[in-house]
Amino acid sequence: MKSRCSWLSWAVGLSVLSFVAVSGCCVPIGGCNQVKYERTVSKQAACEAGGTLDVATESGSITITGADTNECRVTAQIAGYAPTEEEAQELAEQTEIRLDASVATLKIRAEHPHLTNNRSIAVSYEITAPRRLNVLCLSDYGSLSATNLKGAIKGKTSSGSIKTEQIDGPVDLDTSYGSIECRNVAGPTTLLRSSSGSIVAAGLKGEAKLVTSYGTITCDTFTGTSLDLKTDSGKIAISNASFRNCLANTSYGSIACDHLKGDTIKLRSSSGSLNLTAIDAPSLDVSTSYGNVKAQEITTAKLLAGSGSGSINIVCTPATAADLTAEVKSSYGGIDFTAPPGFAGQVDLRTDYGSIHTALPITVSGDITKTEITGKIGEGNGLLRLQTGSGSITLKSL
Repeated sequence: MKSRCSWLSWAVGLSVLSFVAVSGCCVPIGGCNQVKYERTVSKQAACEAGGTLDVATESGSITITGADTNECRVTAQIAGYAPTEEEAQELAEQTEIRLDASVATLKIRAEHPHLTNNRSIAVSYEITAPRRLNVLCLSDYGSLSATNLKGAIKGKTSSGSIKTEQIDGPVDLDTSYGSIECRNVAGPTTLLRSSSGSIVAAGLKGEAKLVTSYGTITCDTFTGTSLDLKTDSGKIAISNASFRNCLANTSYGSIACDHLKGDTIKLRSSSGSLNLTAIDAPSLDVSTSYGNVKAQEITTAKLLAGSGSGSINIVCTPATAADLTAEVKSSYGGIDFTAPPGFAGQVDLRTDYGSIHTALPITVSGDITKTEITGKIGEGNGLLRLQTGSGSITLKSL
């Protein structure tokens, strides 16, 4: 027997008290004068490899682990909550775990008695299943975990964290309030969504989309076609990734990228700095409304970089094409640009308030002023257009 009365649980429970009172929902809210009784039920059933495991609980966690087996072994932890221990025990003992198999699908559900005010039931599952299996798991209030499986994984929880690891198949995970951790997924598609929580992904392949409304996104070691990251409020970090296309967008937060290789990369921040290192992409488009842009070891053919309020520092690599097209603009901030060796093409340097310094030999067209230099370097087809509303411009070469 365990008392569930505390000021913290009371505060959480109070916010949903009216809902529970009306519906008799079996979500344990930890009200005062509740005691807990637990019992464990173990069951097993044949489960066809390549079939589907469908498991759901209204309140409780779900953990699924793939193994070399041809059956599902289920351990259910049933907890009853009531004003007295006797009634809590009665609720727990009257709750039955059902394993229903039909048409290559094994469905796991709990059947519980009718619940009245200040009474609830939570059921958590630990399941060992065949490795080659599709999984559908749902918890209204609880965490989800799936490991070492080969098949499609779809998980959703209204309030709880989600973890997956060693998955060979498409993954679709969704939590309203909680973090997501996803590692070593072979694809072909990975979709991770959180309304309020961080997302950590590592070792993904194929096509990936990671979205959170409030939280950071970290993606490490990605190989595939497209990588799409979005957060309304939080930092984004990407490292050791190769792809065709990458899009990262944060409304309030910084973006940090290192060792990326792809065809196109587009980074956007409404309020935060951009920090890039070792980037290789024919097309690179980065901008922030409020923050600095620092891009080192950049190999590209077409560069767009902008800041509404912040400095911009770009350093190209020797591998960058001599006919590079780069358009860099800051409304309020200096620009420091290191061009690739042998750059040849048009040059347009302008600042409204500041000075211009160049270490490259420019054949000037028109008048030379402290705030504007236009002309050419060599006979190539490249373009360097560096402009700032307020700040100095420095142009140099490796």
